[in-house]
Amino acid sequence: MNTKYLVPVLLAASMAVTGCGPAPDSNAPYTDLSLDMSMPDSLTGGKAVVSSSKLSKSGDSVVAAQASQPCSFIGGDQDNPFRNGYEMSKFLNAVVASWTCIADTLIDISAYTPHDGVVYQTDNDVSSASFDPDEPTHYSVTDDSATQVSIRLYYGYARNNPPQPNDDPQFYIAWDKAVNGDVNGRLIIDATLVNPDQRKPDDPTRMRMDFSQTQDADSADMFLQFDAGNAWADAMRIQVTKDLTASPLGQVFTARGLVQMKAQFLPVSGIGEVPDVHIYTVSDRLGNGAAVADFHNISLPLPLNVFVGNDLGNYLFSSKDTYFFQDDQDWDWIHKAIVSSEYRGGRTTAATGGTWLLPFNPSLDMISGALLLDADYFTGSKCANVGDDCNQLLNAILNDTLYAWGPERNQGSDPGDWRSTALASPDYLTSVYPDGSDWNGAFDYRFNNL
Repeated sequence: MNTKYLVPVLLAASMAVTGCGPAPDSNAPYTDLSLDMSMPDSLTGGKAVVSSSKLSKSGDSVVAAQASQPCSFIGGDQDNPFRNGYEMSKFLNAVVASWTCIADTLIDISAYTPHDGVVYQTDNDVSSASFDPDEPTHYSVTDDSATQVSIRLYYGYARNNPPQPNDDPQFYIAWDKAVNGDVNGRLIIDATLVNPDQRKPDDPTRMRMDFSQTQDADSADMFLQFDAGNAWADAMRIQVTKDLTASPLGQVFTARGLVQMKAQFLPVSGIGEVPDVHIYTVSDRLGNGAAVADFHNISLPLPLNVFVGNDLGNYLFSSKDTYFFQDDQDWDWIHKAIVSSEYRGGRTTAATGGTWLLPFNPSLDMISGALLLDADYFTGSKCANVGDDCNQLLNAILNDTLYAWGPERNQGSDPGDWRSTALASPDYLTSVYPDGSDWNGAFDYRFNNL
Protein backbone atom coordinates (compact mmCIF):
# COMPACT_ATOMS: atom_id res chain seq x y z
CA MET A 1 0.00 0.00 0.00
CA ASN A 2 1.26 3.46 -0.89
CA THR A 3 1.13 5.50 2.30
CA LYS A 4 2.19 8.79 0.76
CA TYR A 5 -1.32 9.77 -0.29
CA LEU A 6 -2.52 9.47 3.29
CA VAL A 7 -0.34 12.43 4.19
CA PRO A 8 -2.32 15.62 3.47
CA VAL A 9 -0.99 16.59 0.06
CA LEU A 10 -4.02 18.82 -0.32
CA LEU A 11 -2.86 21.23 2.35
CA ALA A 12 -1.68 23.47 -0.45
CA ALA A 13 -5.09 23.16 -2.00
CA SER A 14 -6.77 24.38 1.14
CA MET A 15 -4.54 27.44 1.20
CA ALA A 16 -5.11 28.44 -2.42
CA VAL A 17 -8.60 29.88 -1.95
CA THR A 18 -8.13 33.55 -2.72
CA GLY A 19 -11.59 35.02 -2.38
CA CYS A 20 -11.93 37.72 0.24
CA GLY A 21 -15.07 38.86 1.97
CA PRO A 22 -16.18 40.79 5.04
CA ALA A 23 -15.34 39.84 8.61
CA PRO A 24 -17.38 36.85 9.78
CA ASP A 25 -20.67 37.17 11.63
CA SER A 26 -20.06 36.26 15.29
CA ASN A 27 -23.19 34.09 15.22
CA ALA A 28 -22.23 32.21 12.04
CA PRO A 29 -21.68 28.42 12.11
CA TYR A 30 -18.00 28.82 11.22
CA THR A 31 -17.10 31.06 14.15
CA ASP A 32 -15.00 29.56 16.96
CA LEU A 33 -15.15 26.12 15.36
CA SER A 34 -12.18 23.77 15.48
CA LEU A 35 -12.06 20.02 14.88
CA ASP A 36 -8.60 19.67 16.39
CA MET A 37 -8.71 17.05 19.15
CA SER A 38 -5.21 17.98 20.40
CA MET A 39 -3.99 14.41 20.20
CA PRO A 40 -0.67 13.98 22.05
CA ASP A 41 2.45 13.34 19.98
CA SER A 42 2.57 9.73 21.16
CA LEU A 43 -0.61 9.08 19.17
CA THR A 44 0.41 10.82 15.93
CA GLY A 45 4.21 10.73 15.98
CA GLY A 46 4.19 14.52 16.33
CA LYS A 47 3.97 17.26 13.76
CA ALA A 48 6.23 17.06 10.73
CA VAL A 49 8.22 20.08 9.58
CA VAL A 50 6.79 21.26 6.26
CA SER A 51 7.87 24.32 4.34
CA SER A 52 5.04 26.82 4.06
CA SER A 53 6.63 29.09 1.43
CA LYS A 54 4.47 27.55 -1.26
CA LEU A 55 1.32 27.94 0.79
CA SER A 56 1.18 31.66 1.39
CA LYS A 57 -0.09 32.72 -2.03
CA SER A 58 -2.80 35.00 -0.71
CA GLY A 59 -2.15 38.37 0.87
CA ASP A 60 -4.92 37.81 3.38
CA SER A 61 -3.49 37.80 6.91
CA VAL A 62 -5.74 34.95 8.01
CA VAL A 63 -4.44 32.73 5.22
CA ALA A 64 -0.87 33.71 6.01
CA ALA A 65 -1.38 32.85 9.67
CA GLN A 66 -2.84 29.46 8.80
CA ALA A 67 0.07 28.75 6.46
CA SER A 68 2.40 28.71 9.45
CA GLN A 69 0.50 25.70 10.83
CA PRO A 70 1.19 22.81 8.43
CA CYS A 71 -1.17 19.86 8.68
CA SER A 72 1.44 17.15 8.38
CA PHE A 73 2.25 14.58 11.06
CA ILE A 74 5.09 12.09 11.30
CA GLY A 75 2.89 9.07 11.99
CA GLY A 76 4.49 5.67 12.38
CA ASP A 77 7.20 3.82 10.51
CA GLN A 78 6.57 4.96 6.92
CA ASP A 79 8.60 2.11 5.45
CA ASN A 80 6.84 -0.57 7.50
CA PRO A 81 3.67 0.72 9.22
CA PHE A 82 2.67 -2.87 10.03
CA ARG A 83 5.83 -3.45 12.08
CA ASN A 84 3.88 -3.53 15.33
CA GLY A 85 0.53 -2.47 16.76
CA TYR A 86 1.88 0.86 17.98
CA GLU A 87 3.41 1.87 14.63
CA MET A 88 0.13 0.98 12.91
CA SER A 89 -1.77 3.08 15.41
CA LYS A 90 0.44 6.16 14.95
CA PHE A 91 0.16 5.80 11.19
CA LEU A 92 -3.63 5.80 11.34
CA ASN A 93 -3.97 8.52 13.98
CA ALA A 94 -1.69 10.82 12.00
CA VAL A 95 -4.04 10.54 9.03
CA VAL A 96 -7.01 11.66 11.12
CA ALA A 97 -5.01 14.47 12.74
CA SER A 98 -3.95 15.71 9.31
CA TRP A 99 -7.43 15.81 7.83
CA THR A 100 -9.07 17.42 10.85
CA CYS A 101 -6.35 20.07 10.59
CA ILE A 102 -7.11 20.56 6.90
CA ALA A 103 -10.82 20.82 7.69
CA ASP A 104 -10.02 23.50 10.28
CA THR A 105 -7.98 25.43 7.72
CA LEU A 106 -10.80 25.40 5.20
CA ILE A 107 -13.39 26.34 7.82
CA ASP A 108 -11.26 29.29 8.96
CA ILE A 109 -10.70 30.55 5.43
CA SER A 110 -14.37 30.21 4.54
CA ALA A 111 -15.21 32.87 7.12
CA TYR A 112 -13.52 35.40 4.84
CA THR A 113 -14.93 34.29 1.50
CA PRO A 114 -18.28 35.00 -0.20
CA HIS A 115 -20.99 32.50 0.72
CA ASP A 116 -22.98 32.99 -2.46
CA GLY A 117 -22.46 29.65 -4.24
CA VAL A 118 -20.64 31.35 -7.11
CA VAL A 119 -17.72 29.37 -8.54
CA TYR A 120 -14.62 31.53 -8.24
CA GLN A 121 -11.22 30.88 -9.81
CA THR A 122 -8.04 30.64 -7.76
CA ASP A 123 -4.64 31.86 -8.95
CA ASN A 124 -3.74 28.29 -9.97
CA ASP A 125 -4.07 28.52 -13.77
CA VAL A 126 -3.78 25.30 -15.79
CA SER A 127 -2.19 27.26 -18.65
CA SER A 128 0.53 28.70 -16.41
CA ALA A 129 4.03 27.27 -16.11
CA SER A 130 3.54 27.35 -12.33
CA PHE A 131 0.33 25.29 -12.43
CA ASP A 132 0.16 22.81 -9.55
CA PRO A 133 -2.26 19.88 -10.12
CA ASP A 134 -2.39 19.29 -6.35
CA GLU A 135 -4.09 22.67 -5.88
CA PRO A 136 -7.63 23.67 -6.86
CA THR A 137 -8.35 25.88 -9.82
CA HIS A 138 -11.84 26.91 -8.61
CA TYR A 139 -13.94 26.97 -5.45
CA SER A 140 -17.31 27.95 -4.04
CA VAL A 141 -18.83 28.43 -0.59
CA THR A 142 -22.53 28.14 0.19
CA ASP A 143 -24.73 28.78 3.21
CA ASP A 144 -27.05 25.77 2.95
CA SER A 145 -29.09 26.93 5.94
CA ALA A 146 -28.81 29.23 8.93
CA THR A 147 -26.50 26.68 10.57
CA GLN A 148 -24.87 24.76 7.69
CA VAL A 149 -22.05 25.71 5.32
CA SER A 150 -20.56 23.83 2.34
CA ILE A 151 -17.21 24.36 0.61
CA ARG A 152 -16.43 22.88 -2.81
CA LEU A 153 -13.00 22.74 -4.42
CA TYR A 154 -12.48 21.93 -8.10
CA TYR A 155 -9.26 20.72 -9.74
CA GLY A 156 -7.84 20.82 -13.26
CA TYR A 157 -10.35 23.23 -14.85
CA ALA A 158 -9.25 25.77 -17.43
CA ARG A 159 -10.33 29.35 -16.93
CA ASN A 160 -12.18 29.37 -20.22
CA ASN A 161 -14.07 26.23 -19.19
CA PRO A 162 -14.80 26.58 -15.46
CA PRO A 163 -16.93 24.17 -13.44
CA GLN A 164 -20.60 24.98 -13.10
CA PRO A 165 -22.35 25.31 -9.73
CA ASN A 166 -24.08 21.96 -10.22
CA ASP A 167 -20.88 20.08 -11.14
CA ASP A 168 -19.51 17.65 -8.57
CA PRO A 169 -16.39 18.95 -6.82
CA GLN A 170 -13.32 16.84 -6.16
CA PHE A 171 -13.07 18.09 -2.57
CA TYR A 172 -16.15 18.79 -0.45
CA ILE A 173 -16.65 19.74 3.17
CA ALA A 174 -19.91 20.63 4.89
CA TRP A 175 -20.78 21.16 8.53
CA ASP A 176 -23.73 22.09 10.68
CA LYS A 177 -23.38 23.91 13.99
CA ALA A 178 -26.54 23.64 16.04
CA VAL A 179 -27.80 26.33 18.41
CA ASN A 180 -26.57 24.30 21.40
CA GLY A 181 -23.06 24.24 19.93
CA ASP A 182 -23.07 20.64 18.71
CA VAL A 183 -21.27 20.20 15.39
CA ASN A 184 -21.70 17.54 12.74
CA GLY A 185 -19.95 17.52 9.38
CA ARG A 186 -18.52 15.58 6.49
CA LEU A 187 -15.47 15.80 4.23
CA ILE A 188 -15.31 13.92 0.90
CA ILE A 189 -12.48 13.62 -1.63
CA ASP A 190 -12.48 12.02 -5.06
CA ALA A 191 -8.81 11.06 -5.19
CA THR A 192 -8.98 9.84 -8.77
CA LEU A 193 -9.57 13.38 -10.04
CA VAL A 194 -6.98 15.25 -7.98
CA ASN A 195 -3.70 15.16 -9.90
CA PRO A 196 -4.61 11.83 -11.56
CA ASP A 197 -1.31 11.62 -13.46
CA GLN A 198 0.60 11.25 -10.20
CA ARG A 199 -1.82 8.87 -8.55
CA LYS A 200 -0.39 5.46 -7.62
CA PRO A 201 -2.49 2.38 -8.53
CA ASP A 202 -2.74 1.31 -4.89
CA ASP A 203 -3.78 4.75 -3.58
CA PRO A 204 -7.30 5.22 -2.20
CA THR A 205 -9.88 6.19 -4.79
CA ARG A 206 -12.26 8.05 -2.50
CA MET A 207 -12.19 9.22 1.10
CA ARG A 208 -14.88 10.39 3.50
CA MET A 209 -14.49 11.73 7.02
CA ASP A 210 -17.48 12.30 9.30
CA PHE A 211 -16.84 14.51 12.30
CA SER A 212 -18.85 15.57 15.34
CA GLN A 213 -18.52 17.60 18.51
CA THR A 214 -20.74 17.57 21.58
CA GLN A 215 -20.30 18.64 25.18
CA ASP A 216 -19.27 15.09 25.99
CA ALA A 217 -17.05 13.96 23.10
CA ASP A 218 -15.27 14.84 19.86
CA SER A 219 -15.13 12.28 17.06
CA ALA A 220 -13.68 11.81 13.59
CA ASP A 221 -14.61 8.76 11.52
CA MET A 222 -12.69 8.21 8.26
CA PHE A 223 -13.57 5.80 5.43
CA LEU A 224 -11.11 4.96 2.63
CA GLN A 225 -12.11 3.06 -0.51
CA PHE A 226 -9.63 1.26 -2.80
CA ASP A 227 -10.09 -0.22 -6.24
CA ALA A 228 -8.51 -3.11 -8.15
CA GLY A 229 -5.17 -1.30 -8.19
CA ASN A 230 -4.62 -2.21 -4.57
CA ALA A 231 -3.63 -5.86 -4.51
CA TRP A 232 -4.67 -6.69 -0.95
CA ALA A 233 -7.05 -4.06 0.51
CA ASP A 234 -10.63 -3.18 -0.40
CA ALA A 235 -11.21 -0.53 2.23
CA MET A 236 -9.99 0.96 5.48
CA ARG A 237 -11.71 2.75 8.33
CA ILE A 238 -10.16 4.86 11.08
CA GLN A 239 -12.14 6.31 13.99
CA VAL A 240 -10.79 8.53 16.76
CA THR A 241 -12.84 9.78 19.71
CA LYS A 242 -11.95 12.06 22.59
CA ASP A 243 -13.94 11.67 25.79
CA LEU A 244 -14.37 15.14 27.28
CA THR A 245 -15.81 13.77 30.52
CA ALA A 246 -13.02 11.30 31.37
CA SER A 247 -10.23 11.85 33.85
CA PRO A 248 -7.15 13.34 32.11
CA LEU A 249 -5.19 10.37 33.46
CA GLY A 250 -7.63 7.79 32.16
CA GLN A 251 -9.00 6.70 28.79
CA VAL A 252 -9.45 10.06 27.07
CA PHE A 253 -8.59 9.01 23.51
CA THR A 254 -9.80 5.87 21.78
CA ALA A 255 -8.69 5.04 18.23
CA ARG A 256 -10.03 2.11 16.24
CA GLY A 257 -8.93 0.86 12.85
CA LEU A 258 -10.23 -1.80 10.47
CA VAL A 259 -8.70 -2.98 7.20
CA GLN A 260 -11.00 -4.92 4.90
CA MET A 261 -8.68 -7.27 3.06
CA LYS A 262 -9.22 -9.07 -0.23
CA ALA A 263 -5.92 -10.96 -0.40
CA GLN A 264 -2.94 -11.94 1.70
CA PHE A 265 0.04 -9.64 2.22
CA LEU A 266 2.22 -12.60 1.21
CA PRO A 267 0.11 -14.88 -1.00
CA VAL A 268 1.15 -18.52 -1.05
CA SER A 269 -0.19 -21.63 -2.70
CA GLY A 270 -2.73 -23.56 -0.67
CA ILE A 271 -3.94 -20.65 1.46
CA GLY A 272 -7.20 -19.07 0.28
CA GLU A 273 -8.35 -17.45 3.53
CA VAL A 274 -8.78 -13.67 3.56
CA PRO A 275 -7.07 -11.84 6.45
CA ASP A 276 -8.82 -9.73 9.04
CA VAL A 277 -6.97 -6.79 10.63
CA HIS A 278 -8.18 -4.76 13.65
CA ILE A 279 -6.39 -1.99 15.55
CA TYR A 280 -7.40 -0.55 18.92
CA THR A 281 -5.58 2.19 20.83
CA VAL A 282 -6.20 4.09 24.06
CA SER A 283 -4.39 7.05 25.59
CA ASP A 284 -4.73 9.54 28.40
CA ARG A 285 -4.49 13.25 27.74
CA LEU A 286 -0.74 13.27 28.42
CA GLY A 287 -0.04 10.56 25.84
CA ASN A 288 0.48 7.46 27.96
CA GLY A 289 -1.42 4.61 26.36
CA ALA A 290 -1.54 1.20 24.74
CA ALA A 291 -2.20 -0.22 21.29
CA VAL A 292 -3.18 -3.68 20.12
CA ALA A 293 -3.28 -5.03 16.57
CA ASP A 294 -5.22 -8.23 15.99
CA PHE A 295 -4.30 -10.13 12.82
CA HIS A 296 -6.44 -13.07 11.81
CA ASN A 297 -5.77 -15.64 9.06
CA ILE A 298 -2.43 -14.25 7.90
CA SER A 299 -0.28 -16.33 5.56
CA LEU A 300 3.43 -16.66 6.25
CA PRO A 301 5.89 -18.32 3.86
CA LEU A 302 9.24 -19.14 5.46
CA PRO A 303 11.80 -19.77 2.72
CA LEU A 304 15.29 -20.38 4.09
CA ASN A 305 17.35 -20.44 0.90
CA VAL A 306 15.55 -20.53 -2.44
CA PHE A 307 18.81 -21.15 -4.29
CA VAL A 308 19.32 -24.53 -2.67
CA GLY A 309 15.59 -25.33 -2.44
CA ASN A 310 15.37 -25.07 1.35
CA ASP A 311 11.89 -23.93 2.41
CA LEU A 312 10.54 -24.25 5.94
CA GLY A 313 7.01 -24.18 4.53
CA ASN A 314 3.85 -22.10 4.58
CA TYR A 315 1.76 -21.21 7.61
CA LEU A 316 -1.57 -19.61 8.47
CA PHE A 317 -1.69 -17.77 11.77
CA SER A 318 -3.52 -15.27 13.94
CA SER A 319 -1.62 -13.01 16.29
CA LYS A 320 -2.08 -10.28 18.88
CA ASP A 321 0.49 -7.48 18.95
CA THR A 322 0.28 -5.46 22.17
CA TYR A 323 2.38 -2.37 22.85
CA PHE A 324 2.11 -0.19 25.95
CA PHE A 325 3.72 3.21 25.35
CA GLN A 326 4.71 6.31 27.27
CA ASP A 327 4.11 9.95 26.38
CA ASP A 328 7.65 10.14 24.93
CA GLN A 329 6.82 7.21 22.59
CA ASP A 330 9.08 4.79 24.49
CA TRP A 331 7.74 1.39 25.49
CA ASP A 332 6.39 0.14 28.81
CA TRP A 333 5.53 -3.36 27.63
CA ILE A 334 5.87 -5.15 24.30
CA HIS A 335 4.09 -8.45 23.89
CA LYS A 336 3.61 -10.19 20.54
CA ALA A 337 2.01 -13.58 20.51
CA ILE A 338 0.82 -16.10 17.95
CA VAL A 339 -2.56 -17.13 19.31
CA SER A 340 -3.32 -19.78 16.68
CA SER A 341 -1.51 -21.27 13.70
CA GLU A 342 -1.26 -24.27 11.43
CA TYR A 343 1.17 -25.72 8.93
CA ARG A 344 -0.08 -25.55 5.33
CA GLY A 345 2.58 -27.54 3.47
CA GLY A 346 5.49 -26.65 1.22
CA ARG A 347 8.30 -27.70 3.56
CA THR A 348 11.46 -28.98 1.89
CA THR A 349 13.97 -28.53 4.73
CA ALA A 350 15.93 -31.71 5.40
CA ALA A 351 15.53 -33.37 8.79
CA THR A 352 19.31 -33.48 9.45
CA GLY A 353 22.66 -32.75 7.86
CA GLY A 354 22.28 -29.00 7.35
CA THR A 355 24.73 -26.15 7.77
CA TRP A 356 24.68 -22.53 8.94
CA LEU A 357 27.63 -21.79 6.68
CA LEU A 358 27.47 -20.80 3.03
CA PRO A 359 25.52 -21.95 1.27
CA PHE A 360 23.07 -21.33 4.13
CA ASN A 361 21.15 -24.60 4.35
CA PRO A 362 20.04 -25.46 7.90
CA SER A 363 18.15 -28.65 8.68
CA LEU A 364 15.15 -29.14 10.94
CA ASP A 365 17.18 -30.43 13.87
CA MET A 366 19.41 -27.33 13.72
CA ILE A 367 16.42 -24.97 13.61
CA SER A 368 14.75 -26.82 16.47
CA GLY A 369 17.91 -26.46 18.60
CA ALA A 370 18.51 -22.81 17.71
CA LEU A 371 14.94 -21.81 18.59
CA LEU A 372 14.85 -23.97 21.76
CA LEU A 373 11.94 -26.02 20.46
CA ASP A 374 11.03 -29.43 21.81
CA ALA A 375 13.64 -32.05 20.94
CA ASP A 376 11.06 -33.97 18.89
CA TYR A 377 9.67 -30.91 17.13
CA PHE A 378 8.79 -31.30 13.42
CA THR A 379 7.77 -34.91 14.12
CA GLY A 380 4.50 -36.60 15.02
CA SER A 381 1.84 -33.92 15.52
CA LYS A 382 4.30 -31.14 16.33
CA CYS A 383 4.08 -28.95 13.21
CA ALA A 384 4.95 -31.89 10.98
CA ASN A 385 1.77 -32.44 8.99
CA VAL A 386 -0.64 -30.13 7.19
CA GLY A 387 -3.08 -28.73 9.74
CA ASP A 388 -0.77 -29.18 12.74
CA ASP A 389 -0.47 -26.44 15.37
CA CYS A 390 2.79 -24.49 14.91
CA ASN A 391 2.49 -21.91 17.71
CA GLN A 392 5.74 -22.94 19.37
CA LEU A 393 7.70 -22.45 16.16
CA LEU A 394 6.15 -19.12 15.16
CA ASN A 395 6.31 -17.64 18.66
CA ALA A 396 9.98 -18.60 18.83
CA ILE A 397 10.60 -16.87 15.52
CA LEU A 398 8.84 -13.73 16.78
CA ASN A 399 11.42 -13.47 19.54
CA ASP A 400 14.48 -14.52 17.60
CA THR A 401 16.67 -12.90 14.94
CA LEU A 402 16.69 -15.93 12.66
CA TYR A 403 14.91 -13.89 9.99
CA ALA A 404 16.24 -10.64 8.57
CA TRP A 405 13.15 -8.58 9.42
CA GLY A 406 14.03 -8.97 13.12
CA PRO A 407 10.88 -7.76 14.93
CA GLU A 408 11.14 -6.29 18.42
CA ARG A 409 11.49 -8.94 21.08
CA ASN A 410 8.92 -9.19 23.84
CA GLN A 411 10.07 -7.16 26.82
CA GLY A 412 8.74 -5.53 29.96
CA SER A 413 5.65 -6.67 31.80
CA ASP A 414 1.97 -5.81 31.95
CA PRO A 415 1.71 -2.76 34.25
CA GLY A 416 -1.79 -3.76 35.28
CA ASP A 417 -3.15 -0.22 35.14
CA TRP A 418 -6.19 1.31 33.38
CA ARG A 419 -4.62 0.48 30.01
CA SER A 420 -4.66 -3.23 30.79
CA THR A 421 -8.35 -2.96 31.64
CA ALA A 422 -9.10 -1.08 28.42
CA LEU A 423 -7.30 -3.65 26.24
CA ALA A 424 -8.76 -6.67 28.02
CA SER A 425 -11.87 -6.49 25.81
CA PRO A 426 -11.29 -4.02 22.96
CA ASP A 427 -14.37 -2.74 21.18
CA TYR A 428 -13.32 -3.30 17.57
CA LEU A 429 -14.96 -1.74 14.52
CA THR A 430 -17.20 -4.19 12.69
CA SER A 431 -17.60 -2.53 9.27
CA VAL A 432 -15.63 -0.31 6.92
CA TYR A 433 -18.82 1.22 5.48
CA PRO A 434 -20.56 4.34 6.79
CA ASP A 435 -23.94 2.59 6.74
CA GLY A 436 -22.51 -0.75 7.85
CA SER A 437 -23.31 -2.63 4.64
CA ASP A 438 -21.97 -1.04 1.41
CA TRP A 439 -20.77 2.14 -0.34
CA ASN A 440 -24.18 3.12 -1.72
CA GLY A 441 -24.52 6.89 -1.31
CA ALA A 442 -21.40 7.06 0.86
CA PHE A 443 -19.67 9.64 -1.33
CA ASP A 444 -22.63 11.78 -2.39
CA TYR A 445 -21.77 15.45 -2.12
CA ARG A 446 -24.59 16.17 0.28
CA PHE A 447 -24.89 16.57 4.02
CA ASN A 448 -28.13 16.58 6.01
CA ASN A 449 -29.81 16.19 2.59
CA LEU A 450 -28.83 19.77 1.71
